[in-house]
Amino acid sequence: MNNINKVNHLAIIMDGNARWANSQKLPYSQGHLVGADRIKKLIPHFIELGIPYVTLYAFSSENWRRSKIEVAFLLKLLYHYLEKETASLHKNGVKIKVIGRLNLLNDKLKKQINDAVELTKNNNIITICIAFSYGGRTEIVDACQNILDSGKTNIDEEEFKNYLYDPTMPDVDLLIRTSGELRISNFLLWQIAYAELYFSLKYWPDFAKEDIIAALDDYEKRKRTFGAR
Repeated sequence: MNNINKVNHLAIIMDGNARWANSQKLPYSQGHLVGADRIKKLIPHFIELGIPYVTLYAFSSENWRRSKIEVAFLLKLLYHYLEKETASLHKNGVKIKVIGRLNLLNDKLKKQINDAVELTKNNNIITICIAFSYGGRTEIVDACQNILDSGKTNIDEEEFKNYLYDPTMPDVDLLIRTSGELRISNFLLWQIAYAELYFSLKYWPDFAKEDIIAALDDYEKRKRTFGAR
């Protein structure tokens, strides 16, 4: 893979858990559980493929509109995932980050997130960033509010990045969305300005190593000009 087409930041919209569950005649909760397990199975492949930064869209700002039962289940799922997997991820050199309006989460979950982030902050094999209670528009609005609060009246793009949820996040090279939907859904709007887009028909619980490789192979064939000729 040439340098211009090296994937330094892979972003994934993990779509289709509920539809996968429906296709298997299972409750939607089972789809979310299998989807979470899919993350666990794919992280070693991300490492093997040499992708240093992966952002996973787990829970959007719009998802708060879902039923209270489903929202509560998803909050508990993140808590238990971090509770069970953080030690193993840490052992394998994974740095964990979580971005979004985390102030909306309960104290127990916020503590679990903070503990995971703190434990893994010096790891450097791969960064796994979980976008939770996240919206691209709210990230930009929150950045603008923080700039106003700072008293700054003149700012450029490079300085603006310092007010995003993760100022060190690299621009997205490749964005994958599963389940056949052809939209961005308010995900990393600032960071995907020049990202290549790849859409898979597979539901997230069925997405496997060979599907990542297929997306990377497709990406390698793209000509990235970043507005130039």
